[in-house]
Amino acid sequence: MPSLRFILTFAFFALVLSHAGAAPDFTAKVRPLLEQHCTDCHGEDAQKGGLRLDTLSTDLHDATAAKKWAQVFDKLRSGEMPPKKRERPPQALLSDATDFLHARLHAASLEQQQKQGRVMVRRLNSTEFENTLRDLFGTNVVLKDLLPEDSTTAGFDNVSTGLDLSATHFLRYQEAAARAVQSVIPISPPQPFSDRRTAEMIVKKGSNFQQTLTRSAVLKDGALIFYSKLPRYGLCATSPVKFAGRYKVTMSACAVGAEEKPVPAGFMVVNQSGREGPVLREVREIPHGAPKVIEYEVELGANQAFVLNLLTTWDIRIFKKPIEEYTGPGLKVEWMQIDGPLDAFPPPAYTALYGDVPLKARSVVKAEMTGARVPVINEKRNEYQWNADPLVPASANPQADAERILRAFLPRAFRRPVSEAVQQHYVGKVKERLEQKYSFHDAMMYGFKLALSSPDFLFLMDAESAQANEQGELVSTRLDDFSLAERLSYFLWSSAPDAELTALAAKKTLHQPQVLRAQVERLLKHPRAERFTVNFTGQWLDLRKIDFTIPDPQLYADFDSLLLDAMPRETQLFFDEVLRNDLSLLNFIDSDWSMLNERLAALYGIPGVQGNEFRKVKLPVESHRGGVMTQGSVLKVTADGTRTSPVLRGTWVLNRILGKPPAPPPPDVPAIEPDIRGATTIRQQLDKHRNTQACAICHNHIDPPGFALENFDPIGNYREFYRGTERTRAYPMPLFPTSGRGIYRGADVEQGGTTPEGKAFKDISDYKKLLLEDKEQLARSLTQKLIIYATGADLQFADREVVEEIVARLREKNYGLRTLVHEIVQSRVFLNK
Repeated sequence: MPSLRFILTFAFFALVLSHAGAAPDFTAKVRPLLEQHCTDCHGEDAQKGGLRLDTLSTDLHDATAAKKWAQVFDKLRSGEMPPKKRERPPQALLSDATDFLHARLHAASLEQQQKQGRVMVRRLNSTEFENTLRDLFGTNVVLKDLLPEDSTTAGFDNVSTGLDLSATHFLRYQEAAARAVQSVIPISPPQPFSDRRTAEMIVKKGSNFQQTLTRSAVLKDGALIFYSKLPRYGLCATSPVKFAGRYKVTMSACAVGAEEKPVPAGFMVVNQSGREGPVLREVREIPHGAPKVIEYEVELGANQAFVLNLLTTWDIRIFKKPIEEYTGPGLKVEWMQIDGPLDAFPPPAYTALYGDVPLKARSVVKAEMTGARVPVINEKRNEYQWNADPLVPASANPQADAERILRAFLPRAFRRPVSEAVQQHYVGKVKERLEQKYSFHDAMMYGFKLALSSPDFLFLMDAESAQANEQGELVSTRLDDFSLAERLSYFLWSSAPDAELTALAAKKTLHQPQVLRAQVERLLKHPRAERFTVNFTGQWLDLRKIDFTIPDPQLYADFDSLLLDAMPRETQLFFDEVLRNDLSLLNFIDSDWSMLNERLAALYGIPGVQGNEFRKVKLPVESHRGGVMTQGSVLKVTADGTRTSPVLRGTWVLNRILGKPPAPPPPDVPAIEPDIRGATTIRQQLDKHRNTQACAICHNHIDPPGFALENFDPIGNYREFYRGTERTRAYPMPLFPTSGRGIYRGADVEQGGTTPEGKAFKDISDYKKLLLEDKEQLARSLTQKLIIYATGADLQFADREVVEEIVARLREKNYGLRTLVHEIVQSRVFLNK
């Protein structure tokens, strides 16, 4: 047997020789370029915390070093480095370096993927957790309020490296699981409820409703007429219901006003406590004319009421005469009635989980278990008594029922077949509780909570093919069909695979290209695909931030709740239209159409659009709109509610649209505060800022798209000047004389600019044309973002090859968005771990 010293000595020299083989290549191919053109700035004299290339490790298996060399490669390939003011390196020298770096970075990244996979394990984020339990139990239970907030990595909250796990998570998951299970169990037998309120009763029941009368509402001929959105302390609402369920609301209502037009009304839900304002469920148009009976079904929780409100675009407070003389648009309500619950008993969700296990009051179950006198339950007792003593599942054969229910539940919850050993584990845990004299309900709740906080439920992982050799390297990186079904359903539905996907996975046919393509089409046509639109656009375009800021009511009195509701809907429907019809993704940059309703059309100055319903509208030739950058939602989320910032909007465009986010400043370098005294406009301030060398490189890229969008204010109005609150000698008259608000014309907007490539543009229309000159980069950017979202992993260097292959195929098919989804699903990065 050789000695340990010999083995270690041999291993050491083998390691040295292996690295010695790579070092000469790097020295010959890359080092000359660095020494002649880079190390003056990125060498020993580099800024503190800046990138030093003279000491940077050349071991590309080191993640930190590989990331920095990838940045060097990108800067060299794009021509950003060396800076344009410096001497340009000979093309041969530059090509040798970039070709070498590309080959070595790709090889190292691909080797890592083949050994470890791109993403081995990923936790469900809070949205996926809630959706999965909703679909699993068949209820609309709300769970996200119980869960810790997810962090964002690479722009999305479903990236594995950003989804940590703590003891707090496990506690919250068990709490959420208990709520989800409880949502299928009715607390009482059917309790018919019916309540009708006349207009007088609505006013009488409304807290402090008298404050609203004479200001924005009036009682006339037995009807309540209101001309403005009613405040929280005086709502047009039904009686709050005592038990959760589905209810039918009936009302007699119509629109009024001299214009004889329908009015938009909000169908809302509010808690009886009144501590929070009503939550909008739907916007409906109420027609003008004689009052008509309107019916609506709504899901209500215990102690919630249905609310009807007027969503106005006007401020009734500017009307100084008695309210009885007002002839503007309003909403007239004669009466409202609520009936329900409409649900079957037991609810279908209960039967799907528990089968024919009967329901009994908890006190009855306890008495039967202890041998005490069984109480007589009056099924008509009030809600407080039922909440204190609710119905629970009560099995006559708990051991057998527990095993039957769990064996049916576990494969659905774990999204794949479950081994006998695993099933016995959970069945055994529940039976232990039963033997310890826990009730059937409590023992089953314990089992459900264990399963729904286990790794098999919480994580997306490939148990079948995630096998490693003795060196810890994967035997196969190919996803098994069950994991492929998971990845596909969480990509397009943000939830677990349905029965059809699971059946195909069981047959091991899902990975076949034609089968996979057919399933993508089926999933995209399903109502659950709306989650893809909402979740992807919510993060790609920042639509989740739509209500993060409230526009300054002094400056932007023309902003209202109807506009806030319409803004993200336009963008979501726009995305849906492009996806459904496989339109070119270049429509996201510019288009001659959008999805509008009357309120948004008014904001955009587009005539002829009537009503609250969204429809595809062709934009006028002279319109400044088209694409997503000029949509109200994007313009709002890229402003702070009071001012716009070319820096904020420019950074957003570079990141979200171009896929070229500006580099952040070094972490240990304080923000530079240049002297901007004497600057009077935003452009002058930024010009002075760019005179600072450390700021100039990034601002050359950031400022042009920012100024291209400067013609749009924080709520999406097109403007040629800013609004201000101070009267000037040049503009002494207010902009909105009838509003009663002192809003005056400010400085003119400075528009236009020059791109880093030296191309001038005068407005957003010109800038969009410049963007469309590089269609491949626009397609590349969206492809990268969809891959990150679809796979739950940030892009790696080896993925660039896949991206380029997809972009090349997209070019042949007019850059269709639906085609892009199919291409990603059929790609190596999607089909492998």
